[in-house]
Amino acid sequence: MGAAVNPRRRYDSSGRQARARQTREQICDVARRLFEQRGYAHTTIADIARTATVSPETIFKAFGSKGALLGAVVSAAIRGDTEATPLRRRPVIEAIRHEHDPRRQLEMYGNLLAEVNPRLAPLVRVMREAASGDAETATALAALKANRLDGMSEFAALLDARGALRRGVSRREARDVLWALNSPELYELLVLERGWSIRRYGRWVAQQLAAALL
Repeated sequence: MGAAVNPRRRYDSSGRQARARQTREQICDVARRLFEQRGYAHTTIADIARTATVSPETIFKAFGSKGALLGAVVSAAIRGDTEATPLRRRPVIEAIRHEHDPRRQLEMYGNLLAEVNPRLAPLVRVMREAASGDAETATALAALKANRLDGMSEFAALLDARGALRRGVSRREARDVLWALNSPELYELLVLERGWSIRRYGRWVAQQLAAALL
């Protein structure tokens, strides 16, 4: 006869995982706030630990380094949470992928950017400011740009495969246009510097994408 399953042990394991997830979210929230307020260089692990009411050892155990913590904060900003599922595998991206009206696709994508870039753009600015003096941050910033380009390559390929691209617009050009207009830097210019509303920004991006590609 097999060994009996101890329900208490299973419950305890589930509880530990939930507490660990909650602690990770708390650390990310505090780190995000301090990075944006003070900058990367002037925010220490000790500062984050003290504000999050955890030990520095807890942060190092969960993330490994300050640079890795910044990477986790950026990933959470993109996804909207600290879960591991990449954005491209989330329902919101699946919905865009399965929409067959290209104009509606771009409208949905503009709406998504209006959700993501308000979270992401301030952190990208933190990364830019830190990159000149921190090799790990510079590498992370380059990887973020490369990942955006990869994602837009997939989007451009989808539009091309469905015959949505206007004659004369190559898949490569479509990728570059998508990549340029989805940039956090554009959000920073229009919303943070010029005072556009987030809604106006999302609609404008969708309109410009449609005008350039369809």
